[in-house]
Amino acid sequence: MRGPSAATFGQEKILSITQIHSEFGPLNIQYKTRWLRRSETATIPGHLWIEIRGHGPSLEEVLAPFASAGFSLLPILAVSANAAISDPDVELAFETTPGKKRREYFQSFLSAETNTARKSRRVDTDAALKIVDAVSRHPDSERISRAIEQYRIALKSWRFGYSTLAVAHLWMAVEALTKAFIRAECKARQIEHPKELADAIGVDKANLDKTIRRDRILYGDQECYTRARKASDGFEHGYIGFDELQSESREIRTRLAQHVRAAILELLDIDAETKERLMKEPFSKPMGHWPLAKYLRGTLVSDGDNLAPPGYSYPSMEWKTTIKSCVTNKNGDLDIEFDESFTASLADGVEFQPGSMEIWEPN
Repeated sequence: MRGPSAATFGQEKILSITQIHSEFGPLNIQYKTRWLRRSETATIPGHLWIEIRGHGPSLEEVLAPFASAGFSLLPILAVSANAAISDPDVELAFETTPGKKRREYFQSFLSAETNTARKSRRVDTDAALKIVDAVSRHPDSERISRAIEQYRIALKSWRFGYSTLAVAHLWMAVEALTKAFIRAECKARQIEHPKELADAIGVDKANLDKTIRRDRILYGDQECYTRARKASDGFEHGYIGFDELQSESREIRTRLAQHVRAAILELLDIDAETKERLMKEPFSKPMGHWPLAKYLRGTLVSDGDNLAPPGYSYPSMEWKTTIKSCVTNKNGDLDIEFDESFTASLADGVEFQPGSMEIWEPN
């Protein structure tokens, strides 16, 4: 399986998982990044590559359950790296039964990786494995897994114009975590029932969920709670205009994500050093996975009013980017050099005077 991902592994790094089970028994799953050699000096990260090996009665019967197992670790990798991972697709599947003369084979023809520059972030594999273990051991594992998947979906919408979707999925993560936090709070206070917890913190039982969401999951951030709930409810029930939703969501999105991710890590039985490492740079800021935005500004100079060349409706510029070099520095980050070239499609006599060339990361 393979697919786009802002979370990447080093060229020789492989994350192997052997504790994933399918209906046909245990599986061995490996996660790594495809590294694409584009020139003598440029080897760039491509798609996330997932290899699943296991036993089953036939290729057709194992395709879906094996693929589902391959998906299972993606939310944890996304939360660990705080970076978007898109849904991968099955590309190749084949039988490797020893001694057979005829073996089943399947291939889906996927789009090739492009040379388009995108931001990426290395996965801390040690931390990711600790999260896998902690989630599997937690009594509210199913709820936490749901929250983690909602967080991954929010990261897939981490770009300009998609903030409303990101906030909606982050709020679903808040809702998924609520009962887990209530049970954890009851355990910490050595009480059994949510009603006793409500009495202990001085609220009506009807307001317990709201209080836990605001004070525990969002760490007492009343403004974040109010605005996030308003945006989520307005989006779900359709009573707020899209422009207002976008504005509200864009302003609250990052704070909400930081609270939700911190709450997930707080619930898990992970050592303090690992949690602290995951809350610092480079993992503290959510990262989407979209091409860098390119803007060209300038002035068209012409004595006439016709600006486009024959056969074209408008004047335009083709901006071509070539990766000149790509190396990994001592911090594990990529240092990339680009060659940029422009080709003008303009009517005769029209001159383009460049003003600025801008490259922006998705926000």
